[in-house]
Amino acid sequence: MSTLPPSLLAPRVGAQRVAHRTAAPVPSRAHAPAAPAWAVRDETITFRDVILDAGDHVERVDVHYRLEGAINAARDNVVLVVHALTGTVHAADWWKGVIGEGAALDPTKHAILCANLLGGCNGSTGPSTSDPDALPPFSTRDQAAVLARLLDALGVTSPLLVCGGSLGGMVTLEFAASFPDRVRGAVCLAAPAAQTAQGLAWNAIMRRAIALGGDRDGLALARMVGMLSYRTPESLERRFGRSQSSGGGFQVNEWLDAHGEKLVARFDATSYGALIDAMDVHDVGRGRGGLAAALGPVADRLTGVGIPGDLLYPDSCVREWAQAVSARYVELPSIHGHDGFLLETERVAKIIAEAVTAAESRTVPTRKSVVVTETVNARSNSVSNTPRTAAPSVTASGVKPLRVALAGCGHVGGSLLDLFGERAAQFPDARPIHVERVLVRDPSRPRPALAQAIARGIVPAGAVITDATELLDDDIDVLVEAIGGTTTARTLVETALRRGIRVVTANKALLGERGSALQALARTTGVRLDFEGAVCGAIPIVRCVRSGLAGVGINKVSGILNGTSNFVLEKVAEGQSLAEAVATAQRLGYAEADPTRDLNGQDAEDKLRILAWLAFGVEPASLRVTRRGIDAETAAWAARVAAEGDRVKLIASIAREGNELVARILPTRVTSDDAWAHVTGPYNRVVVESESAGALVFQGAGAGGLATAGAVLADVVG
Repeated sequence: MSTLPPSLLAPRVGAQRVAHRTAAPVPSRAHAPAAPAWAVRDETITFRDVILDAGDHVERVDVHYRLEGAINAARDNVVLVVHALTGTVHAADWWKGVIGEGAALDPTKHAILCANLLGGCNGSTGPSTSDPDALPPFSTRDQAAVLARLLDALGVTSPLLVCGGSLGGMVTLEFAASFPDRVRGAVCLAAPAAQTAQGLAWNAIMRRAIALGGDRDGLALARMVGMLSYRTPESLERRFGRSQSSGGGFQVNEWLDAHGEKLVARFDATSYGALIDAMDVHDVGRGRGGLAAALGPVADRLTGVGIPGDLLYPDSCVREWAQAVSARYVELPSIHGHDGFLLETERVAKIIAEAVTAAESRTVPTRKSVVVTETVNARSNSVSNTPRTAAPSVTASGVKPLRVALAGCGHVGGSLLDLFGERAAQFPDARPIHVERVLVRDPSRPRPALAQAIARGIVPAGAVITDATELLDDDIDVLVEAIGGTTTARTLVETALRRGIRVVTANKALLGERGSALQALARTTGVRLDFEGAVCGAIPIVRCVRSGLAGVGINKVSGILNGTSNFVLEKVAEGQSLAEAVATAQRLGYAEADPTRDLNGQDAEDKLRILAWLAFGVEPASLRVTRRGIDAETAAWAARVAAEGDRVKLIASIAREGNELVARILPTRVTSDDAWAHVTGPYNRVVVESESAGALVFQGAGAGGLATAGAVLADVVG
């Protein structure tokens, strides 16, 4: 058995995943702001093992923040202010008139929190000209998630208000959609729910300016272009017209030059590009079933502010999303255009003050948003407005059914509903299962398995919902979490455990990041957290390791942990190209539409972290893993190896080596007579080596919704 040749293990451009913190610019004494008359904390906090929206793992993230004012004993007076593209943590300086003693946001009463956004260059982790690959591509969703972790670190459950303009408005919307149970009030100024074509176009010009002009002249030109999108022709005409300076130049030109030079003096060009990249992929409704599903739960606490004449984000794009989700819309008249949210401080302060007053009347939200309850018609798969009917509390046989809330109805969730139906048919005397509610992102998507479950009476009419806050009530015995990801899923799982509801999940990413913390919460509340389906599909490896059946004194665990990658490597060995092999896997249901996490080894890494936690007791997120997945280079190597009669397998392992645990996921060459070579198709194989039992081998189906659903079913009824 041998791993990749050394040449293929060399770091690739853009592959570095250890984050870098760009030092915060230090203002000169001559320009240092005057000391405020209230308490100020200006600090940097470090978070470990951050999982980004795209699946990338960042070992360390530093966040520079400034807190003006004191957090009160109830910790309910914090206002989170989110800065715009080139903003800093000094919110009281760039938002004078809105923040200050006696202003709408008063640091003598409120604690004003402003953090440099992820990817910025004011002290938080971000790429820089000197280290452009320090941080993988990120999104506004990632920026919101990091702000939530900052609030956690400060002990703030629910800020009084979240507010921001432009990029800050985008992040505000993402925070509201990602953490609806933490929002008492939110104000989004001059920002769309999804990046607009106009926004894409302006950013494309600025990106090209930096590419052509470099870190200095290019960034200056990008800023000049940006300034033209932030102001209106009328404001420029009124302020400058054709006026010339004493040197004979047009004042408007000198104004643009000055803004370009000022930004170059304090900002990093690579960070600037990364931030506008995040703006370009901004879409609050992505992966959440659309805009209404994403923002509906917070609509009554959300204010959208549009500025007529805004060239970057016209007031119409703000009005449209506000009306679509029934949020409050406010028009902010301004001759300045987009920058009106910074310059019209008296009008903005009034809007913010109204939002603060409304938020102060609310506690941490517990309400359920008003969303039409939707039902999938068993015959047509269409959506209707049929009221939800409750399942009977006791069956005709006198047995109380097991009441399940199902989050997600994709491959795994749909297959699970099929298995529920087959179980009911084969074992009529078994305790019945009733799925009380099914949370989906897109209720219009055809779901034959759900329609069949409704027809069978396993799911009641009207059970389909899009609002996560409606999923868990006192009538639920078990939450089955099958939506994936680490935002909504984490909220649902933690909420269920705190309410004493048993949880079954197959979410390897969530467990790889938060497994031990969730298990500790389950112990505290005295409920079970089961996750057999999170590792290796149909193989009962989790139960065997947790119970000791796999042996005690474990010193090594190794395995083919991803069925998709194993299937793809088999097809490559048979002569298919990497693209052809992936397409075949997708056609047969062994690969997702986006197979990136399977091919790059991230899926296997999530599983290895869980196994390390169970077998060796380490914090899943603390494990350092050397990983290389399958790309064109490794696929070509695998094809050459196959021509020589051997095979390449993506093998994960964790073992004690001296006083440390060493974890690796690497394409590995195995001889044709090796047992690893005989793991074919979408199958997994795990070998556990322990002092008490020697080497035990587990093998079975690993890819496909049915294999995982079978493990989930065992947890539900177990």
